[in-house]
Amino acid sequence: MNVEASEGISLKLQAAIYREALALVKVGIADAGDVDRVITNSIGRRWSVAGPFEIWEQIGWDLVQVIAGELVGDISVVTSASEFSIPKISPRQSVTSSSPRSNLKFQNVAVIGAGLLGHGIALELAVHGKRVLLNDVSDDLLSDAISRARVGLNALASVGRISEDQIEQVLACISTSTDLGESVKSADLVIEAASENLELKKKIFVEIDASAPGHAVLASNSSTFVPSAYGSVTKRTSHVVGIHYFNPPHLLPGIEIITGPDTSSEVVNLVKEEFEAIGKKPAVVRTEIQGFISNRLQVALLREAMATVENDEATASEIDEIVRSGFGPKFAEIGVFGSVSHSDMSDLFPELNNDRVLPSLLLDKINSGDLGVKTGKGFYEWTPELVENWRANMANSLLHMD
Repeated sequence: MNVEASEGISLKLQAAIYREALALVKVGIADAGDVDRVITNSIGRRWSVAGPFEIWEQIGWDLVQVIAGELVGDISVVTSASEFSIPKISPRQSVTSSSPRSNLKFQNVAVIGAGLLGHGIALELAVHGKRVLLNDVSDDLLSDAISRARVGLNALASVGRISEDQIEQVLACISTSTDLGESVKSADLVIEAASENLELKKKIFVEIDASAPGHAVLASNSSTFVPSAYGSVTKRTSHVVGIHYFNPPHLLPGIEIITGPDTSSEVVNLVKEEFEAIGKKPAVVRTEIQGFISNRLQVALLREAMATVENDEATASEIDEIVRSGFGPKFAEIGVFGSVSHSDMSDLFPELNNDRVLPSLLLDKINSGDLGVKTGKGFYEWTPELVENWRANMANSLLHMD
C-alpha cells in the first residue's frame, strides 16, 4: 500500500471515531473531556500497541458479534458536524482538580469474581492500601487469583512502580472467601466482576444488597449491562453504579463510571473522587447507553475498518498497522478532540460506512469457525506461542507507559 492510500484510510478511520464521539457529546452522554479521557487512559493506549482486528481476535468474533450486534444499529450516522462546537482540549489537564484526601470512604472493598479482571482490580486496590476481600465460588479459583496477583505485583516492581518489599505487604491486604455474605458484610464498596451473564449478576446483586452495610456502594464491572439491568433487583438503586475497568485493570488507568437512572449524584461524585485519589482517570457516562463510551468508539472504528477490508482497500493486517503506527500513539497521548481537525474530519462523514447490520466479513468468520485466538485462526493464524507473545507485548508496553 502506498503512503497516500494509507493516509486516506487513516483519516477515514479517525473520522469514524470522531463522528461517534461528537454524537455522544451532542446527546449529553459525556462531555468532550470524558470522551478523550477514555481514549487516552484506556482504548487509545491499546490502539498504540495493536490494531482493532488484533485486539478483537483476543476475545473472539462470536463475542464481538454480541457486543457489536447491540451497537451497530445505533452507532451515529451524523453526516455533518457544522452544528457542533467542540473545544480542543487535552485530557491530561484534569477538568476537575482534587487533592489527595485523608478521609477516604472506601477503605474496605469486596471484589466478587476473581477472574481475569477481578484479580487485577483487587491487586490495584491493595497497592493503594485498601483492605480487599476477594470472593469466588471455589478455593482453587481464589488461590489461582492470588498467584496471578503476585505475578502482576512482580511486574509493577520490575519497573519501579512499587518496591520489592511491598509485594508481600500488598498481598497481605487481600483476604479471600467463598462465602458471599461474609465477603461483603463490612464493605464500603462492592465491585461485582463475575462473568457477563445478566441472570447471574442479578442473583449476586440480590445477595450483596441483603448482606452489605446500608452505606455501601454496589457496583458492577460489566462491559455490557447498564446499572438499571442489575440494580433494579436491589433496595438501594440510588447506590448502584457501573464501574467499567479495562483489561488489564492495574495497567490501564481509565475507568468508566456509568450513571443509572436512580444513581444519586452524590454516589457518582464519591466514586469519582475516591478513584481519582488512587490515581485512576475516571470518565463519567452521564446517562445509561449500551456500549458506554469505550465500546461505542471501538465498534465505530471496527465498522469502518471492516468496510475498508470488504472493499479491498486494505487488508486486516494493513489496517492494524495504520492504527498502531499511525494515529494510535497520538490518540493515546491527546485523544480524538485534541488530535483531529474539526473541519477536515466532518468533510469525510458522508464517505463513512453507515450500515445498520453486522459486517458480512464478521459473519463469515463466525460461520467458518475462524473466531480468532480461541480457535487458532481468524484474520491471523494464532499458535499458543504467538498468543503468549502478543499478550506479553501488550502488557509490557502498557507497563512502560506513563
